[in-house]
Amino acid sequence: MTYDHHGHFNFSSLILRSYPETSPWDITPEVFSVRPKQTAPCLDFPDSLKHAALVQAQKSNLNPFHFMCGRNPFDLDTPPPPDATIPVAASEVVPPLIAWPVSDNMQYEFIEELHVGDGAMVYRIHAGQDTRVLKVYIGQDATVRFRTEVDAYAYLAFRNLTEVVPQCFGWIELDVLLKRMRGVPSGLLTALREQEHSVLRGLVLEDLVGAQCLSVHNINLDVGESALRSLHKLHTAYILHGNPEKGNALVLPETKRVVWVGLSHAARQGAVTRQALLTELAEGWAFIYQRLVPDGFIGWEPGPDAIDPRTLVDNVAPVPIQPTHPRPSKPTIKEEAIAILASYPDINLFSWDPSIFHLTPGPRHDHEYDTDEFLQAIKAERRQLTFNPFGKWYGPCPCRINEPDIFTGGSDERCTYGASVQVTPIHQLPTETEIEFVEYLAYSSNHPLLRVRIKSAVYLLKIFSMNWGGKKNHVACKPRFMTERDAYSHLTHHGACAAGAVPQCYGWIELSRTHVDSANATIRQAYADEPPPWLVSPVFEDGSPSAAIVLEYLPESEQITLDNVTPARADLAVRSLSRVHCSYVLHGDIINMKNVRLIRGCGDTPDRVVVLDFDHSRMSSWKRAWPIRIRFFNEFMTLWAHLYSWMVSDSECAPYCAFTETLLQIPMQRTFCKASEHPHAIVL
Repeated sequence: MTYDHHGHFNFSSLILRSYPETSPWDITPEVFSVRPKQTAPCLDFPDSLKHAALVQAQKSNLNPFHFMCGRNPFDLDTPPPPDATIPVAASEVVPPLIAWPVSDNMQYEFIEELHVGDGAMVYRIHAGQDTRVLKVYIGQDATVRFRTEVDAYAYLAFRNLTEVVPQCFGWIELDVLLKRMRGVPSGLLTALREQEHSVLRGLVLEDLVGAQCLSVHNINLDVGESALRSLHKLHTAYILHGNPEKGNALVLPETKRVVWVGLSHAARQGAVTRQALLTELAEGWAFIYQRLVPDGFIGWEPGPDAIDPRTLVDNVAPVPIQPTHPRPSKPTIKEEAIAILASYPDINLFSWDPSIFHLTPGPRHDHEYDTDEFLQAIKAERRQLTFNPFGKWYGPCPCRINEPDIFTGGSDERCTYGASVQVTPIHQLPTETEIEFVEYLAYSSNHPLLRVRIKSAVYLLKIFSMNWGGKKNHVACKPRFMTERDAYSHLTHHGACAAGAVPQCYGWIELSRTHVDSANATIRQAYADEPPPWLVSPVFEDGSPSAAIVLEYLPESEQITLDNVTPARADLAVRSLSRVHCSYVLHGDIINMKNVRLIRGCGDTPDRVVVLDFDHSRMSSWKRAWPIRIRFFNEFMTLWAHLYSWMVSDSECAPYCAFTETLLQIPMQRTFCKASEHPHAIVL
């Protein structure tokens, strides 16, 4: 389930356990997207963009803004638990629906035909001074559908739930009524002749004066909520409607009352499961908030060939990170959420079984229907919008958290996770180790990066020394070195290096004068005829020898950009960050995408995404100022949102709509420590 104040986790399996007895609207905290509020940004779209969307919908049969209400909160995120069965009350006796009395002293008259189709003929009739609706069942399975609807109305009356359907006054055999009826329609007479060997039966229902079929012309968020609440009340009678679609929902515009009709395909207690009821509620949500509301927004009334937006997502179960952990079974949604959230980073978010809903969004195919004209219209409005209208394609991050108490259990912000873990320091190479400096790699880094050979193997050497970066960019480098060294101790100890989530670390070394001179010679060679802006110093600020970390050399790595990002690569990136966090390392500079690198796969070798540059990180092993849990979630959410809400959705609109460069970045202030302090502090 997703919920608004505490986060966006989908725990629909928990809703399932008590559905329909517990209303999703009564759950505390509020279920996210039960009352969609995400339409607000779309309401600011200029009319020209709405018109362009309408033109595209008419051409492609798909509304490009179908996602404007967010993600469906009732899609089941896990297989149904064994106890997801409906209790059957064996002693419950439902009184049968009465036969509608026909009186010789009353005049009956047909007024108008309301609907013909779907195996039924519906008329408005006069019965004395009253107006009623007569629904007659025709066709081969008329008897079955008639009995199904009679049973449904009897059960709803027994449960006193007549407000969610038209009031039913009883059933009737047509030959009895037609003998006293004036103005019998020719179509009904034809149906009588065609079924001369069987008795036509019907239901006499409330005449909902002024009622309209729920459509793009009368839908709004309030009416949509009323429709879903009515469907839920229908479910509280353990009745499955069977077809919660257009034509079966009627709205009374003045009162916003929505009733469901067309119960001839209904199923009820004994043949209904909780899963079927919640799945139907999800179908109703999709019908209202993925079709009617967005279609009404652009003024499009789709035809029978319209594309169902639910078919545009590849719902592939994500591969869990091993070892897996069974989801905690708690009595309430909030307690289960707390159990999952408060166990991070001790337990990887990707290792829960069943997996957290939407943590790995399925690839979408919406953009394949976008026309050049529509994308050009977005481009024309780009500066006015300052955000990508498609940014909600993948929904909100399932780990967006707004309540710190979930993580701290109160006012104490110092969590004790990982504090007792004794990590093994990374290996220190002897100072006399022979190093062949091959190539200077980084011209804009805060630290010199060089390709080197040690015993014929190629490595990356990241050097830390005093004054690198000049006076303008000067920072205290020894604390940075100690921070990155400690981070790789954690990453190596907890398996992030072995998993490939970060570069392999082979240890660290204090640099000799020979190392420094060779490094500077390589740097001078890279600048050819001009002097380099700065060189490696043999010492740190405190006079101790400069040092370097020996890392895996990744020659073909590249920054993740709009040109190479995909949903699969975004998933690799957030999984790698989760590995970092489960090593009790808070990166501290993840929003800078240059620290998330892609190594493209080749042949049988898959893509790999690594997180690097840990000189701004914080670790749980520090004696003071270790990161609190909520900061791990904030950092995870930051990267997830940056990738899925911005980069992936932007890249799928290319080449017309590169919005990321216009977006305001999530603020992440860094405070560098003084030379005498360790570790340095970071403020998110």
